[in-house]
Amino acid sequence: MSKLNKFGNELAAGVKETGKLLQSDIEKARGQVTEHQQQTEAARQAAEQHRWERQSSPTWAAPTAAADTTEWATYELVDPRSSQVAATFRHPADWQAGGSVMWPGGPGMPAKYAVGTSPADQSCVAERFPRIDLLSGGGLFGTTEPGRESVPEGPLQTVIATTIVPKLRPGAFVITVDAVDPALYLSQPMDPRLMGQAFLASLEYDRNGVPWADELVVLRYQFPPGTGAMEPTRFGVVVWSLNANRELFPSVRSTLRGVALSASSHREWDAYASAQTGWPVLI
Repeated sequence: MSKLNKFGNELAAGVKETGKLLQSDIEKARGQVTEHQQQTEAARQAAEQHRWERQSSPTWAAPTAAADTTEWATYELVDPRSSQVAATFRHPADWQAGGSVMWPGGPGMPAKYAVGTSPADQSCVAERFPRIDLLSGGGLFGTTEPGRESVPEGPLQTVIATTIVPKLRPGAFVITVDAVDPALYLSQPMDPRLMGQAFLASLEYDRNGVPWADELVVLRYQFPPGTGAMEPTRFGVVVWSLNANRELFPSVRSTLRGVALSASSHREWDAYASAQTGWPVLI
């Protein structure tokens, strides 16, 4: 009996000691979680403070209308497949300009890519990215499709900040993402079937150690919905990047906006591309 009592006492002591260790581990884990939450909240507050400071800085504070492009040169973007002019944009005469039309291997709209840069130092750039096709929703397990990037459901402002900006400008700090009137950045109306919307994302980042400012003009389009009960949303964006040395940006902002506003598709090529793909054409 004494041996049994001794064993019971030792077992109880072991359980008690194990309990202390477990409690210590739990308290340590709680402390780590609390510390992480505090660090996360401190980082969020610091980011919000920095965002407010940058938004109020001379780089972004003053609104600027697009420059008058009447006396500028015109660049014609020619599609090699059809030998037709696909799109044009205007730029200051001393700028360099270029671009291309890229047709996908399978079904899909061709991507029109254009860029204009200020001479020599390229401290001022208006750049039109190829379009990005996206997919969201599609039921509990979501949907994947070739050529489309899956993104979470939610406001496009969030998709822009969490998906599109990191894709196009890795490491950039997003200051604001706002809905804007498409007419402020688009010289021709979008096909009404595309349900066009426009957003303006203001961001900053370092380019080769130089502080850089960038306005992303994001034009959203919506493909016609399917007929399935859990049909995903097929949409996408075309993006103009209007960027420059941060110190220079306020003085060239109107020029950059003028370049973006001057871009326009040619109707004859639009009809050709639409016939080839079965989709309405995007600017």
